[in-house]
Amino acid sequence: MRIAIPLVLLALVACGGSGGGSVTEAPINLTSSGLSSSAVTIPSGGRIHFFNKDTVDHQIASTSCPDLATPRLTPGADSLRPVMAGPTTCAFSDALTSSASFNGTVNVSAPGTGGGGSGY
Repeated sequence: MRIAIPLVLLALVACGGSGGGSVTEAPINLTSSGLSSSAVTIPSGGRIHFFNKDTVDHQIASTSCPDLATPRLTPGADSLRPVMAGPTTCAFSDALTSSASFNGTVNVSAPGTGGGGSGY
């Protein structure tokens, strides 16, 4: 019995506890031609994950949602942004270029309404 309790606790920790699933992460690639998705919808509690797949640096900025802002992303770097609560819509752009192909929006659904159906 003394062995069973630690094994059960270890199993709970390995599975992330008794919570209900993982956080949605929507990937957005920054490429030489622009964003892989310029409009993304995620559920409340989701996250955006930026990947620099270009040969030049990029840096995401957002005046409407400062949590979307990334540090300077060198080629091959990525940045996972904090959990976002909805409902909200966030506009963002690449602070290192004026190209409209690096402008995008993130729509965060209201809690309990899902999301994630478009853009990733």
